[in-house]
Amino acid sequence: MKIRQITLAAAFSALYLILRIIPTFSMVGISGQFTAGDFLLTSIALTAGLWSGTLSVVIGTILAYPLRPPIFLGLDFLPAVASVSISALLLSGRRRMAQICYIALLIAFLASPYSLFYGYDHIPYVWLHLIALVVLLSPLSARIPSWLKRGGYMSVVAIGTLAFVGTMAQHIMGGLLYELAAGFLAGISPPDFANVWRIIFFLYPEERLVIIAGSIILAAPIFRSWSKWAR
Repeated sequence: MKIRQITLAAAFSALYLILRIIPTFSMVGISGQFTAGDFLLTSIALTAGLWSGTLSVVIGTILAYPLRPPIFLGLDFLPAVASVSISALLLSGRRRMAQICYIALLIAFLASPYSLFYGYDHIPYVWLHLIALVVLLSPLSARIPSWLKRGGYMSVVAIGTLAFVGTMAQHIMGGLLYELAAGFLAGISPPDFANVWRIIFFLYPEERLVIIAGSIILAAPIFRSWSKWAR
């Protein structure tokens, strides 16, 4: 088991490193781009698990720094760690821990003076994150492991649910790092930050949808192959 975990961590570190340096589309509000590595996180959680999975994204991110310089004070691996960790906790049946981690991230973001509470009129900026929280607290998240075992359409639904919850955790952690780097340390004022968040409010659901779709397309065949190999 230890040898397999080490092997998975090494393999996914290398794969994540490669995909991490392939840009996809631009981030809003900061000079940076999303990468193809964002589409791999659900697959990592499904196959490598909690410890090997989180270790692989940390190593892969750090090794990619010479080709993709860090933009979040060298902590660029934390959003991916949040995604993989919460997804892996759900897969291992530790829903309560996954829920606590997600809620803690959400509270930290809402409590920050740099965050925007209402994005438009009385619609919360974090409306999509709240939907992910409802999914995480509902019986749906408890059925993910059984849906994966059933295969077929249900496994795709399970992978999509994992990708949704994971990418929203990734987004909220990225927002916290953005506030730390550009707000607290670089000195951008909360009112200026609010203007940026109002723009992102209309764009982040689309970018998350793209990441979820890419994650499903990549994770579904990887999980099928992994399930056959692991028997």
